Amino acid sequence: MSTRSFSVTENEAHQRLDRFLRKLLEDVSLSAIYKLIRTRQITLNGGRAAPEARLKPGDVIVFKQAASDRHMEPRVRKRAEGGLSSRRDFRIVFEDAHLLCVNKPAGLLVHAGDRGEGADTLIDQVTGYLVGAPRQGADSLKDFVRPSPTFAPNLAHRLDRDTSGLVLIGKTLPATQALTDMIKHRRIEKLYLALIFGSLPRGEGVIDVPLQRHEDGKGRRRKVQTGQGQRAVTRYKVLATRGPYSLVELELVTGRTHQLRAHLAHLQSPIVGDDEYGAREKNRHAREKLGLQRQFLHAAKLSFEHPVTRQALTLSAPLWSDLALALEAAGFWANDLPAWVAAAKDHAPGVSP
Repeated sequence: MSTRSFSVTENEAHQRLDRFLRKLLEDVSLSAIYKLIRTRQITLNGGRAAPEARLKPGDVIVFKQAASDRHMEPRVRKRAEGGLSSRRDFRIVFEDAHLLCVNKPAGLLVHAGDRGEGADTLIDQVTGYLVGAPRQGADSLKDFVRPSPTFAPNLAHRLDRDTSGLVLIGKTLPATQALTDMIKHRRIEKLYLALIFGSLPRGEGVIDVPLQRHEDGKGRRRKVQTGQGQRAVTRYKVLATRGPYSLVELELVTGRTHQLRAHLAHLQSPIVGDDEYGAREKNRHAREKLGLQRQFLHAAKLSFEHPVTRQALTLSAPLWSDLALALEAAGFWANDLPAWVAAAKDHAPGVSP
């Protein structure tokens, strides 16, 4: 077996050598890894290293045994039909060396665990974009997303398949960990736009109703139920009402599964197009009138502090055309939408904004 070397980047740094090797050499026992270190078959920066040594960017690990080409391959999901995804159905709202924010279309799963192991997913498409063909320029953003055997770009949060809008992806391990912590401690403000049947009390207010997730006998997720389980809080503001429909702005204070859909249904004002929580017959009439083939729910705005640069960011996603056309068909005007929606811009991957 030939000698191989590995240069540590930020994606592997700040962890113990033995823990990194355990992730890299998944088929090698921990006791064997310790022996390889002790006998200098694995060295750090040209010499013997303690298993508890903390890795730093720029460190070089040399393998005289144990590591093969397979271990050095990037840890990204390659679908059976031929490597990385070449599709780019998403649009880019923001990108720098640390994170990517995209506008996801409806109908696209965010990852393979969401009822589609063989399906092309958002994270597949984003990974293909990030580690695909090199980009032009000395300060290429791709330089910060080198294929790694222990890290791949990661979703910071999720959206339902038929919900469109903003999704954050960490391009480096430190950024991913920081984004996950920010989501957990509610340091990212999330605003959604929804079209609902009827209206809501007093024009604006707070829905504070607990939600309980349920699974069937095979472990598959079912509808959540209101009135029991974990606390769930949604703030709402009615932007405009036209006939049987209201356009509302929703702030997701807590992030429970199907929270917005279940809360609005609890108030007898379900989201238009949501057959799971709403009324199928009313949705059928809405489809005929509005041409809408999915639920009208769009993750429209994120406000947060950049996890690395500490810059204050406010990101917004334009409505996809099916939602814009449905609003027009329902009689809403462009000025019924918040000004920040009209100002929102995105662009296709690989195209300068």
